[in-house]
Amino acid sequence: IRHAIDTDTLDSVRPAVGRLGDMIEFYSGRFGPYPFEAYGMVVLDAPLGLALETQTLSTFGILSAEDEDVVAHELAHQWFGDAVSVATWQDIWLNEGFATYAQWLWTEHAGGRTADESAADVSANPEVYALPPGDPGAGTLFDSSVYNRGALTLHVLRRTIGDDAFFELLQTWVDRYGGDAAGTADFEALAEEVSGEELTPLFDAWLRAPAMPDVDDWLS
Repeated sequence: IRHAIDTDTLDSVRPAVGRLGDMIEFYSGRFGPYPFEAYGMVVLDAPLGLALETQTLSTFGILSAEDEDVVAHELAHQWFGDAVSVATWQDIWLNEGFATYAQWLWTEHAGGRTADESAADVSANPEVYALPPGDPGAGTLFDSSVYNRGALTLHVLRRTIGDDAFFELLQTWVDRYGGDAAGTADFEALAEEVSGEELTPLFDAWLRAPAMPDVDDWLS
């Protein structure tokens, strides 16, 4: 782990940056070994309003580097987005939905809200997430639905197939496609392979339907 941090920002970003080792250990247990030889953060003394999952050295403005959730999100992209890239931009939920769900998992592990609570927050606002994350359209690739309904898709999948199959799926995904690109159809096929279940209705509802489903219909 090595960083390039503007000295003027060091004190304010130290708490979040200091959790990186724990985050890497936690994610490695869920997604498989960290896929590169090094990781770190470039932190600029500027309010960029964004962060970018630059491979092995993610880029942050001062505000995003102070936010532990954002730090966790960009780290997760090393598995989902950097190790496994998207086959087409239409598949962007495979990056952003996965990193968002990983962020939920870290927050729960760190003693904050649970993944169930994060999922409930998203499901409480279905009108906000009507855009199908599996085909968001060129002008809305980074719509909030891609992140949050994408993450909720994974949460529903996890609750449907169980934790053992779900985390085996994520590890197999990175192991099989790491260093390459893959698409949504590849993920759906692998999910059915690992779980032994027919999952087309789930993916149709959560990734492609023009309105977000009622989560209670799937988790009850």
